[in-house]
Amino acid sequence: MLKKLSSYTRSRITALTAGFASIALLLVVPSKAGALANRFGSWDYVLRHDAEGQPQAAFARLYGQNGSLLWLTCQRQVLDSELPPTPFITAAVLQKQYLGRSDPRGRSTVYWFDGGSPEVGHWVYRDRHGQIPDPEQVHAFIQRLAQARTLTVELSNYRYETRTLDFHFDAGDTKDVADRFTKDCRDILRENRT
Repeated sequence: MLKKLSSYTRSRITALTAGFASIALLLVVPSKAGALANRFGSWDYVLRHDAEGQPQAAFARLYGQNGSLLWLTCQRQVLDSELPPTPFITAAVLQKQYLGRSDPRGRSTVYWFDGGSPEVGHWVYRDRHGQIPDPEQVHAFIQRLAQARTLTVELSNYRYETRTLDFHFDAGDTKDVADRFTKDCRDILRENRT
């Protein structure tokens, strides 16, 4: 017997799906109000505004090895005209190998910064993407990222075979991107975070 999902759960699943779609379309399709693109060394950064000129979405990306990408996404997205915009923030890794889909709870993913102790998180997988779905975990990830020089992520496919991806950062550029993303995300999500 299937349990009916609450409207919050449906919105969250829809937002996660939209997050994956945003990753695919990001820097190619500007909004009606336009987008401001910047470069922070090897990072690409885009801040998109709504029709009223308010920040609506922030995206940062960094290329890794073998065509992989590290994405940070923060967005208020209108999914239904009768509901308020759905806010979400994610960190994601994209790569070429097919990963398959995970269930909504996600799949265990191991990652570590600067060769330190491995951390395990439940990332949601879809096709070739793995993303951190929990906003608090994303904020913590970005704080760690701001101080790091390397990131290693082990994504696992639908057969639980792992693929290790490495990202290398210029510490100054990455701190600048993390600070800018955090500030813009507060504005987008209308948060008062310290």
